Amino acid sequence: MIPYGRHSIDQDDIDAVVQSLRSDWLTQGPALRRFEIDLSLRTDAKFAVACNSGTAALHMAYSAAGVGPENTVIVPANTFLATANAAIYLGAEVRFCDVDADTGLMTAEALGATLDDSVRAVVPVHFAGQPCDMASIAQVIQERSPDAVLIEDACHAIGGVYEDGSPVGKPRYASMAAFSFHPVKHIAAGEGGAVTTNCPKLKERLEAFRNHGMTKDSKQLRRRNEGPWYYEMHAPGFNYRIPETACALAASQLAKLDRFIARRREIAGRYLSELADISHLTLPPKSHLNTSAWHLFCVHIDYQQLGFSRTDVMAALQRNEIGTQVHYFPVALQPYYVDQYGHDETQFPGALAHYDRALSIPLFAAMTDTEVQQVISAVKEVMASAARRSLQVA
Repeated sequence: MIPYGRHSIDQDDIDAVVQSLRSDWLTQGPALRRFEIDLSLRTDAKFAVACNSGTAALHMAYSAAGVGPENTVIVPANTFLATANAAIYLGAEVRFCDVDADTGLMTAEALGATLDDSVRAVVPVHFAGQPCDMASIAQVIQERSPDAVLIEDACHAIGGVYEDGSPVGKPRYASMAAFSFHPVKHIAAGEGGAVTTNCPKLKERLEAFRNHGMTKDSKQLRRRNEGPWYYEMHAPGFNYRIPETACALAASQLAKLDRFIARRREIAGRYLSELADISHLTLPPKSHLNTSAWHLFCVHIDYQQLGFSRTDVMAALQRNEIGTQVHYFPVALQPYYVDQYGHDETQFPGALAHYDRALSIPLFAAMTDTEVQQVISAVKEVMASAARRSLQVA
């Protein structure tokens, strides 16, 4: 079975982890510092603060931005649960912004309709690795809610680039960007995450929140003469520390990111070329080929016109040893948020139109050319078979 996503671990990754196990540190040691420096250099950010998951990264970033009770955080309706849930953890309200039905991305136009003075943070998501139009989003925030903090959910997008060619995660428009290093992402840490920023104050807040809210910074201590063992907590934090083994693996993987991204784009290019012009199948925009990090290759299928349900298509592909996944059922329509805010399906037509057609087919750096061809052949055959069957029924 070819899964929709999979990590790529080589001997050098294993060696890096073994070396960290043989060191004097298992957490908060030199592997962490090395990875944070490497990540900041890769994203052209002054600082990177690593943690144990992408969810933790979002939670840290929201807290550093001052999100709390009586605040509102705007997130897109098309995203993973964590983008919204991290605001709930801090007692804030979540407001969902509809997305473009074709790309699944937050747009400046839709965002503008949701902004008001209660908004503390806006969190666009670079869904599937496609960078949002950050310049337009930043402009509408500046015009309508200038006190709101812009935070990028870049958990799908390390290795992607903005329209100007700068790397995703560079704090040009946003104050912070959050990343995930889950095994199906571009680089794996086992579990891991990070936040990039250019602001020293935000870095301090991120580091404290990651470590129970503790600080030993002499500039922040209220009791300054206690000794080197002394620390203070000025606000509660969490244990979001990331192990040395995870940092060693992530640093080894990060060194190969350019190769991973090049391979993902090569596969995406083949899909865009060889799956074009199939009835009832719409592909991601070709214009994103060299900017997206291609975490996902999410196609749209008009199941109603095809006369074949999504479950049927997924089952047919599985019989051909092709794994697929659906990204995402709109978070705003999850039972918790429906119960909390009274949402209904008429409020997010873009997110629903995306969800109703979405299907992610396999895309990961370790795919062989034979596997890529197997996916292409299976998709063509399943779509053609469904179309023939639909005609026979008609």
